[in-house]
Amino acid sequence: MLASIVIDGQKLKDAREAKGQSIAEVATSLTLSREQIKYIEEGGDKPFYTPAHKLLAVRKYANAMGLPYDEVVIGEGADLTLAAPEEAPPSMHVHVHSQPEVANELRLAAVMRNAEIRRQILIAGVIICILLGLYAKVRGSDEDADAVQQQDADAIGMAVYESKTEPTVLAATPAKPPAVQLTQAAPVALTTTVSEASDDDANCSQEQAGTELKNWSPAYQRKSDSRLYVISPHGGSLCIADAAGNAKHISLKPMVGQTIPGKPPYTVRSSHLAQIEMYLQGLRVKVPSATNAMRLLPTNKTSPEASDPTRTLSSEL
Repeated sequence: MLASIVIDGQKLKDAREAKGQSIAEVATSLTLSREQIKYIEEGGDKPFYTPAHKLLAVRKYANAMGLPYDEVVIGEGADLTLAAPEEAPPSMHVHVHSQPEVANELRLAAVMRNAEIRRQILIAGVIICILLGLYAKVRGSDEDADAVQQQDADAIGMAVYESKTEPTVLAATPAKPPAVQLTQAAPVALTTTVSEASDDDANCSQEQAGTELKNWSPAYQRKSDSRLYVISPHGGSLCIADAAGNAKHISLKPMVGQTIPGKPPYTVRSSHLAQIEMYLQGLRVKVPSATNAMRLLPTNKTSPEASDPTRTLSSEL
């Protein structure tokens, strides 16, 4: 019997368009979904629980459009599948004419609520971006501060070590000059391999020949690496030779450090040697002023406690 029922959805659609109402407005006034209104007009049972449910929705649609039900639904048994109006649930009843205004108010309230939610999400996103930017800035500042502190720690560590040993040196050797006196080593002549050395390297070797050297050795090993690390705030150049006698002319760019490979001890020479920072085994080389050449000797001591407190500063240098 249900297969013989025909629903004239086009008539309902024409009546809706004649009143200037959209599918959404009719669906809101009838408490139906837009998909149900569309299937009533175009055919199909997908959004309805049962055919009877669809026929009841069609009755509501026809009543709202002012069309007789028997003109919209044609076929044997069209009325037999419908519940009596008093038995239908309240949600299936047709809204009175005053209720579309209430529906519009509800729809406006929903729009305003959604706008408020979007505004709060936007504000939260802006706050999160600001916090992330502050965190990145603070973290970058901390890393820069740690790098500066690490660089200063080398010089601070050497000064503390010398301040501890200075009283002992004065007490043990009262007749000697002050602790800043440096021990001078015999001149050392350096040679280079002609096939590998450039003109600068050859000149570097000639300049170092016959130069009086002052020895320096770190108080202990902060690092096991025996390579020499040099850096200059203003740039410059210096000559470096290792234990094998290989001399090398090094050009320094401002604040660009270089690690010098080779086998210690190292012999370094420069006209502005005191302005160049050098590090051996993790400790900064202390270069006295007016010193143009030094020999840098590694140490086997692995901690400050392992050093001999009675050792003179001259022997350390």
